[in-house]
Amino acid sequence: MPDPHPAVGLPVEQLDTPALLVDLDALEHNAGLMASRCRDAGIAWRPHVKACKTPALARILLDAGAVGVTCAKVSEAEAMADGGIGDILIANEIVGEVKTARAARLARASTLAVAADSEVNLRQISAAAVEAGSTIEVLIDIDVGLHRCGVAPEAAPELARLAQDLPNLELRGLMGYEGHVMHLDPETKERETAASASIIGQARRACEAAGIPISHASGGGSGNYRFVLQHDPRGAWTELQAGGAVLMDLTYEEMGVQGHLRALAITAQLVSVANYPMVAADAGWKTTGRHTGLPAVVPPRGMECRGLSAEHAHLEVDEWREVEVGERIRLVPHYSDSTILLHREIHAHRRGIVEQVWPITAAGALR
Repeated sequence: MPDPHPAVGLPVEQLDTPALLVDLDALEHNAGLMASRCRDAGIAWRPHVKACKTPALARILLDAGAVGVTCAKVSEAEAMADGGIGDILIANEIVGEVKTARAARLARASTLAVAADSEVNLRQISAAAVEAGSTIEVLIDIDVGLHRCGVAPEAAPELARLAQDLPNLELRGLMGYEGHVMHLDPETKERETAASASIIGQARRACEAAGIPISHASGGGSGNYRFVLQHDPRGAWTELQAGGAVLMDLTYEEMGVQGHLRALAITAQLVSVANYPMVAADAGWKTTGRHTGLPAVVPPRGMECRGLSAEHAHLEVDEWREVEVGERIRLVPHYSDSTILLHREIHAHRRGIVEQVWPITAAGALR
């Protein structure tokens, strides 16, 4: 058995900075909450792991009740399979000989499903699976209002039939992603989530009218999952892909995700107080990410992040608040997807003591 990571057993305050942290109590609470909400709604949970990129964390979600994981890239799926995750959906079009060949090899040892929205792509996937001697399951991607990928519902039967007929493919069902609703106000989000479900329902009925039974429809994101579960008017969805909210961050709080605890944080320290009340910490955008917004400082109270440069967070201190070089702070990322990809390991702690250090094996998974 390999020696434990030298950080195991340390208080997080003793870690070198900056370091990425996940609170196991909060993570397990969030995972259990999402799994139980899905069970109560009669919908399977297949959380997206494009944020965490970490098989060890994915296993916690499976232990909580997830049926498998969702990925965005073949490289993410490869990292998950290498980490022992055996049931994987790539909720994306996998196009080109190189990617389809990799997916087909992966499908020899794992249950693998992919999204597709064209005849060309289906034939590519089939040819790769034949060459590799594997079987790949397919979800026909339906445009439910995002207008990014996916076909109109009336086009679903033709592609579904082709997925049934091509060698080494199996038709799993349909999928759609309502990314366009995530930042809407709650009333509009609820209405547009229902509209997306209605589009999936149209595609299902079109397939069934053509003699193609559809038992599987996958979709939903953390930003609207409570409406998917609570207000799906026609039972369109059978599987929820939402996963990022198990980590929780400022973006999901702004989206109105309820009942979740902040699980992800960065520990950093003040490296300069020379320009008080503006001070600098050793966690810039290379550590936190920055494309969606600024991180929050918690604790201590009395500081606010005003900007990020490559290596530093620029913090403003309330005038009454005394600070000193070396003082520890924690930053809550604005969007976990933009943060974790910058790191190579996560320090999983419980009540401030590091229990495990997880390699982020899908960091840099671009293809």
